[in-house]
Order: sequence, then C-alpha cells, then structure tokens
Amino acid sequence: MLIRRILIVTDSGLPVFDYEEYSRGDEVLVSGLVTAILKFAEETEKERLSRVYFEESLYILKVIESVILIFQISDEMPGEYAEYVSNQITRSFINDYREEVKNFRGDVSVFHGFQETCKEILLQNGIEIVNCLIDTPEGEKLKAWCLYSLENDALIVKANSPNYNIDSFTIFQVLGKSFRKVSENVDRCSKGTCFHITHEGNLVQAILLPFVFIVIESAVEEMIVKRFRQFKIKSQQQLKDIINEFYRPEKIQIFSKKDLRGTPEQIINSRYKTLYDLFSAAEKGLEHLYKSPIHIQILNIEKGVTVIIKLVNRVAFLEFDSQQTSASIIESTKKMFEQEQIIMDDTPEATLEKS
Repeated sequence: MLIRRILIVTDSGLPVFDYEEYSRGDEVLVSGLVTAILKFAEETEKERLSRVYFEESLYILKVIESVILIFQISDEMPGEYAEYVSNQITRSFINDYREEVKNFRGDVSVFHGFQETCKEILLQNGIEIVNCLIDTPEGEKLKAWCLYSLENDALIVKANSPNYNIDSFTIFQVLGKSFRKVSENVDRCSKGTCFHITHEGNLVQAILLPFVFIVIESAVEEMIVKRFRQFKIKSQQQLKDIINEFYRPEKIQIFSKKDLRGTPEQIINSRYKTLYDLFSAAEKGLEHLYKSPIHIQILNIEKGVTVIIKLVNRVAFLEFDSQQTSASIIESTKKMFEQEQIIMDDTPEATLEKS
C-alpha cells in the first residue's frame, strides 16, 4: 500500500482526523511522536521539518493554519507522486474546513465529512490503480507504464522490459494529452479509458482520471491475429455488412481518410473529426513503435463506447450506446480479421484498396 496513513492533528498534538481506510488505532501515539519531533526541530535547528524518514516509510508533514497533516508514505511511492497527492488533500481540507479549524473547541465530528472527500481525491489520483500496478504480479508483467499529472508532469515512469524503447514515454504523454482533450471536447467527461491495439498483440491503454492520466503498454499473446484477412471491398455497404456480422454496433459510419482530413464543417458529424485526430496521434506513435499497418482504438467513456478501425484506406466508426468490455471487442476484431474470405466463382474479385 503506497499510502499507509493520513492523519490530521492540531499543533498541540490532538488528533482530529484519521482516514478510516488506513487507520490502525494508534493515532494518539503517532500524533504525539510527530509533534514532539517537529517542536524539537524548531527549537534546535530553528527550522520546520517537512519530512521524516524511517526504514520503510516516509512521513510528509504539512503544517498550515494551526493544524498538521501527516502522510505516512511507503518507500515504494515516488516522491513527486506523494507530494502531488498530499498537496491536493491539504488544499482541499483547508478550503473546506478553514472556519472549523479557526473555531475548533474539541468537537472532532465536524471533520468527519472529510472521509468521503479524502477517498474521492485518492480515487481521482489513481492510488488504487497504481497500488495494483506496483504490488501485483500482473503489474510486473507489463512492458511499461507511466503516470502523468494534468499539467503533463511525469509522476511515475516505470519500464519492466529490459532494453525498453524510451521513445514510448514521449508517445505515452502525447496519447494521454490527446485523449484528455478529446474527452473534454466530445463528451465533457473527466474519466474514461482508451485502448490502442495493433493486430500483432501490442496494447497501449490510456486511463483518464480527473487529476491524473495513466498510460500502460503491454504485449498480449491472445490479441495476436494469426491470419490476417484482406478486405477486397468496393462499397461501403459490403464493409458495413461484415462489421455488423462481428460487432453488432448501434451505429456505423465509414469515411475515407480524404474525407476526414477536411474541416469539421465538411464532415457529417464533427465528433468523428475530433476522434480521428486522436486516432491519428495514436496511429503515428504506434507505427513508430511497432511498424504495424493496422490498429484498433476503443474509446470507453461514461456515455458509451466508440470503436475506430483502420481498414486499408478507410476508417470505420462503431458506436455502442451501452458499455462493452474491451475483451469482447478485441475478440470480435480477431474473428473479423482471421476469417477466411470466400469468393464465389461467379463473383468478380474486387481490387484491393490502396493506401
């Protein structure tokens, strides 16, 4: 667990808030120890401590307006990330309870509402996700992952694969920023996921949260398309029939790349222009990393799911009004690409579209 304690005490050492998710029932002991260390440092060094180190923990101390916020941090949590999260919790507490702190007379129940606020801030900063990425065997299997603030500062950069291509980190940042911009413009949402998938089993997943975004790279054997189907299709209707067979979306729109390079006013739905810009940013990065001619993008946000598929020189947009699992979409994609195409003898063979 990256954060082991969130405790708030008065400058005299009285605990007024202990985050219940991490509470261990020793708040009086901890608050007394920390305030004693703070006073000792101020009297001997004439300086105020901001950090106290132990063998496996770091205590970050925020002293403001007659209260001390104490964050016990695991040594696995990068310092930049710890500071980022603790600063947001501190600002929120002071903004919400400034008057209660000034007028405090011993009733700690006035601060109990900060439990839910604290939990929400931690969720919005991805603490649970990062805990899993760091502490579980599944996290160690990933090729790499990064955590960025909304100011685009790298809070965690971690590569598990030897000789990892560091160009990925720059591409991760571009994908995360593009996804955030698209989500804000298209659906006015502050969280969601976006999967960028090549037919060779490479997966880059961007997770957007209100205060951070996380980008994860992995290679999944189950995603590899064993036999790649070439689409020798003349009409959009033929292509729609094939897509409908495997995905069953609520809506399909197909454009040529030439159409999508126009201005939004020239496109039937300017939303697709915005989504295509995200697709193009991902495509450029993935082609640089993997040299893959085909990739799928799954945009999963609060209002539904959009799947974008690059097919030779066309782009298909699939809309689902309900939530769909990424696993089911990936499986449908594999089936569509791996299916052998049978051409009847009396059916003239269409010409392969050129990029």
